[in-house]
Amino acid sequence: MKTLLLFFTLLISITAIGQKEKDKDINITEHQTDDFYLAGENIKINAIIDGDLVLAGSNITVKDTVHQDLIVAGGEIIVKGFIKDDIRAAGGKLTIDTEVGDDIIIAGGEVLITENAIIHGNLINFSGDIEMNGKILGNIKSYSGEIKINGTVEKEAEINAEKIYIDGIINGTSKLAAESITIGKNAIFNNNVNYWSEEGSLDFKNSLVGVNASFDESLKGDRKDFTMKSFGIAAIGFWIFYLLSAFLVILILNWAFGNFLRTISANLDTNFLRNLGYGSIYIFGIPLLILVSFIIIIGIPIGIFLGGFYLFSLLFGHLVTALLFTYFLETKENKNWGMWTRAFIALGIAAAIRLMTFIPFLGSLLAFIVIAIGYGLIVYTLFHREKTLNFKN
Repeated sequence: MKTLLLFFTLLISITAIGQKEKDKDINITEHQTDDFYLAGENIKINAIIDGDLVLAGSNITVKDTVHQDLIVAGGEIIVKGFIKDDIRAAGGKLTIDTEVGDDIIIAGGEVLITENAIIHGNLINFSGDIEMNGKILGNIKSYSGEIKINGTVEKEAEINAEKIYIDGIINGTSKLAAESITIGKNAIFNNNVNYWSEEGSLDFKNSLVGVNASFDESLKGDRKDFTMKSFGIAAIGFWIFYLLSAFLVILILNWAFGNFLRTISANLDTNFLRNLGYGSIYIFGIPLLILVSFIIIIGIPIGIFLGGFYLFSLLFGHLVTALLFTYFLETKENKNWGMWTRAFIALGIAAAIRLMTFIPFLGSLLAFIVIAIGYGLIVYTLFHREKTLNFKN
């Protein structure tokens, strides 16, 4: 039992590392020669990262060079360092104030692309509001509440929003659809424009340089369709945020418990009913233990502790189980997957488990069975190990 408590206590400690004191910063100042991932409250990266940089936190600032991808999820995110490859970001407020070597995929409440930003690939955006003042050398695809383009888009622009304001340069073809579209005095279109606006035909002023602007009814959505589209955009944004967050947790779980999960995964298919039974006892039994702890006054602190790690174990149960199943597949197929391959496969399994819960009743039941089997194997292994040790002693 002590081993079991230790396991879940450590699980909580790692996955909740971002709940440190708000006045305590994590400041990375030493050169990192490999992939680097970190979770915390306030994170500042002031050193070169040679590999991928994976971060999760409330306030995140990246000020130095990242030689590969930046994957980040947080409350407020500021990127000022040169990112040589892609950025995948999800957060409340995001600021890109740097040069990016390839694509950016962003999901956020508020996004600012400053005048210093140069994006060598494409910008794909799902946000509440976005202001783009920099330069995009590829395409822009944006789904947002309000978008302002004051910078330059070298290739195609496909924009769906409630409000669109163009006062910059678009060199490729444009598809614009919004309730309201405003063309500023500095706007320049160097290729044809298809648009739909609830306000009808637009005055493009002197912005069309030898090209045409066409009102396109096919881009129209009535109010119901637009609401559904907004719902779909929000759902996509949620899934991007979920996938990024889940990916970070999987990396941390793999780092903390990878050897343990690899060892026990070989027994995943030995006795499904036994594992399901142990998992069910854990999932339904711990709440009863918590209730008893609260009834006994001196057990209240224990009840609070048990409630905390039980809640976190349920929240991340599909991620733990997904990683366990990934190790099982790796062993059965006699493969030697690297950390990133293993993480992406586990993410796919976790997403599938999460999607199952959207199927009424049957989906939730299947998800419960899968998670219970995973936790059941963990609980059985830990108890069995305890009994073996006690017998030897």
